[in-house]
Parts: sequence; C-alpha cells; structure tokens
Amino acid sequence: MAIQLQTFLQAARARYGLRLLAGRGGLAHEFTWACLLEDIGNAGFLRGGELVITTGLAALQEHWLRDFVRALEGRQAAALILNTGKYLRESDITDEVRAFCEAHSFPLLLMPWQTHIADLMQEVCALLMEQAQKERRTEQLLCALLDDTAAPEPPAGETVLPLYPGASGRPVLLTGRQLAALRELTERGFHPRRFALTVFDLGAPLAPPEDADLSRRWRRALAGLPLQLFFFHGAPLLLRELPAAQEADALPLAALAAAAPHPALLGGESDPHTDLAALPAAYREARAALIAARTGLCTAGAAQAPPPAPTMPALLPFRALGVYRLLFTHPDRALLRAYAEEHLGALHRYDAAHHARLAETLRHYLLTGGSLAQTAARTYTHRNTAGYRIRKVKELTHAELTAAAERFAYLLAFAVERFETSLAAEERRPPA
Repeated sequence: MAIQLQTFLQAARARYGLRLLAGRGGLAHEFTWACLLEDIGNAGFLRGGELVITTGLAALQEHWLRDFVRALEGRQAAALILNTGKYLRESDITDEVRAFCEAHSFPLLLMPWQTHIADLMQEVCALLMEQAQKERRTEQLLCALLDDTAAPEPPAGETVLPLYPGASGRPVLLTGRQLAALRELTERGFHPRRFALTVFDLGAPLAPPEDADLSRRWRRALAGLPLQLFFFHGAPLLLRELPAAQEADALPLAALAAAAPHPALLGGESDPHTDLAALPAAYREARAALIAARTGLCTAGAAQAPPPAPTMPALLPFRALGVYRLLFTHPDRALLRAYAEEHLGALHRYDAAHHARLAETLRHYLLTGGSLAQTAARTYTHRNTAGYRIRKVKELTHAELTAAAERFAYLLAFAVERFETSLAAEERRPPA
C-alpha cells in the first residue's frame, strides 16, 4: 500500500497549491500514509514512509524547523508539507534547512494556508485504500499463478492448458486456476514485457505484521525501480521488469540486507522471461539458484563439505549454475541417481570397505585434465600414490579415461552426486 510522491504531485499539485521547495531527488519516495504532526517529540512514533503535514503550531524555538526536518528524515518519512501562512512563512525556511533537504533527497513542499488539510488527507487516504486493494489483488493473483497445484474443481477442459511464450517456444502447462489468474492480471494491465524473478532467504518465513514492515523498508530502498514486491509462502519475491535489450541495474543488496532481519541475505534470480505465463518456470529457476547459493553447490571444494555460513548479502543468478541448470530442470531424480551409481557406485563401495579415496582422486584427476602431478598436489599424496589409485579406478570401472566422452560421463556423474547432496541438505532444512 504505497503511492509514489511524484505521481501524487502530478495529480494533486494544482488542486491543493502544492509547491516543491527542496529535495527533488526524493520524489521517487513512496508514502504509505498521511499524518498531521506538530510536536517534534512525537516523531519517534513514525514507522517510515509517512507523508507528514505540519502548520508549525509548535514552532516556538529558533531552530525548530531544522530539528523537525532532521527528525523526520531520520525516521525515514517520505516528505514534509508545510502549511504556511499563519504559524510559518516561507521566509522562515532557512538556507540550512533547504540544503539539508537537498543533500538528503528529502522533499520539502509548501501548501497555502487557505488549503484545507482535511481535504488533502481525505483524498490521500482514499487513494491509499484503493491502491492497497489493487496491490493485495495483484499479489493474490501472482501467488495463484505460482501455485501449480491443481484447483479442487477445475473448469472442464482447463485442468492443464499448453501456452507458448514467444521467446522460448517451450510449452508452459497451467492449471485452470493459474490460467484464470493470468487472464485477470492481463486484464488489469499487469503484463511486463521482459522480467526476472528473485526469491530471497530471510532465515525464517515472515508473517504479518513483519512482512508489512519489511515491505515498507524495502520499497524505500528500491524506490524508482520498476518491480513488484510480494510474498509467497512467507518469502519475499521481487518481480523486476527488465529493459528490452540491455542488462538491468544491479539490485541494491546492501540496502536490502540492512533492512532485513539478518544481514547475510541470500537470493536466487531467474533467467529473463518475456511472457508472464512463464512465471512458474521463473520461480523454479530462482528457487534452484537460491538452493545452490545456500548449499554452496557452485563453489569450489569438496562435494561433501558444508558451505560456510554467509556473512554478506549475495545474489546468485540461475545462469551461473552451469550444468546444474539441466539437473534442476530434469523431472526424473531417480534416473539421475541411477546414472551416478552406475558410474561411481563401485568406487564408493571400495572406498567404504578399504578406507580409501578413489572417488576423490578420480574427481581431481578429471578436473586437472588427467595430470597426476596436480592430482597428487590436490589430494596431498605422492605422485606414485595418485598413479596407483587411478590404475585401481580403471580396474574397478573398466574405463581407460582417455576419450573425452568417457571423461565427460564421469564428470557428469560427480555433478549429479553433488547436486543430490545439495538437494538432500535442502530437504533437511526445518520446514517453513
């Protein structure tokens, strides 16, 4: 529930005689409420994002306005409207106050005394309530589009409908409920031409009112960016509209992390898509990237080693997953496990029975292009020991490991094992 200040000014400037005096850089701020505030001591009750109106009734001290503006900016209010003419005059606004508003992009507006504050606040409240209804309905529809479980009683003939997004050419299967949500979103004018979806890990799902508080703080950090922020299963999602033929600006991760419950914010981002019907696929991609970020799937190191706890915010795009993109989108995990067992099962059984390290040695041997010297260095063994292990590997697998296709098959098997290890770690996470 928020309205951009610039949008409101364009519609209401003439009607209420509003005039921007300073802080033009903050016109992208969104306000979530309008309130009349006279006592600077009550600024501590602000939650951020308010459009504050004052007449200056309590301006009894020389630097009252300076301190008042600083207090509002410190509480992250969206803007201040001075109702001038009786208690405050434009000449009372010092250069120091104007300079502060400019430096901090804090909009300072003037409104003549003849304007009825009640009329302005009534219109603002009505607009905010209307906007809140639109945002709630849009969020409900986006969540319905992401929910790929079949409706209890889907319309006849619409249980699953193939759609064909223009760019990918791949069929998108939607349930009747998803199709209805897509149609209503389109009718409401919500149809980003090119978008990416980002899902974040906050450590624990948020419930009201925590989600509303986070949404308000993030909206301020993301002011001016074309995106839709909503929650799905307690996790924040950003549906960001992308430029047609160029890279989008990076998300301000540091600002988002500062406003999140934990500073080590992790996120996964989908590939770009050009049809809203592909939103469920974008969500699966973003979730896959988030799982990879949480489990260290794409980082160097031993496949079984748990990733270190993150200390800084990080965002992993789906395109960075490499071959794991194919594994995440493969529908048959049993087939993947069988493939890994077929190629590596004999080595793991030998290692378990003899306390050996054949599988680890083979992985480093393949990653170093068949170099025994580098394999020995990576496994902290003598070159002769590494050579003996590789000969034993060839004996157990009946593979010479000379052909590129053969080496690729075993590298893929290791990738499948690491993928399965990451998914197993993800499945052991406490349920949301």
